[in-house]
Amino acid sequence: MREAIPSSFKTRRDRADYLIVIPTRLRVAFTVAFLAATSALASPADPPPNGGCACATAPTQLLEQVDHIFIGDLVEVKGGGEDVGTAVIRVRESLKGDLHGLVEVRDALTTQCSWSVFEMAAPGRYVIFANLDEGELVTPAFCPQTQPLSGWQDRLAPFRAYARAHRTGPATAKASPTASGGLKPASPKAGS
Repeated sequence: MREAIPSSFKTRRDRADYLIVIPTRLRVAFTVAFLAATSALASPADPPPNGGCACATAPTQLLEQVDHIFIGDLVEVKGGGEDVGTAVIRVRESLKGDLHGLVEVRDALTTQCSWSVFEMAAPGRYVIFANLDEGELVTPAFCPQTQPLSGWQDRLAPFRAYARAHRTGPATAKASPTASGGLKPASPKAGS
């Protein structure tokens, strides 16, 4: 038994819905494809990891490119804001280079491939990568790797092996920061 179709739903020909629905669907599909293609062309591509910088992360690369690698406690950060910050760090373990006691490490200027390491740093223990620049320790100007110790905890073995292989002897172990490469010692805090 067929139900009666109201006259407002009747079409003039058989398959009239084909003539209306299919072209409409095709127009919508082409419009969506066109918009997707033009928006993909208009927006920039995602930058490669690290903003296009080829940062060294392998221990052998870091050992070749950095003068000093050490573990230390962040005591204070001087400067900051518009100025480049300088961190005062108590050296706990020297992995490359011969640093002891309190040292100052200046942040490199922020660029596309470098960022402020100590600007927002909280007190704690860090693995510090620094280069010697005119008698001053400075974080690398290209992809600094300095970060809290927890970020390096499982990757320190190659650096400790390097430190064991390059230890010189008991006389050097007692050298002060100024005796090892002309570094300026950190100025002592009042009341320390």
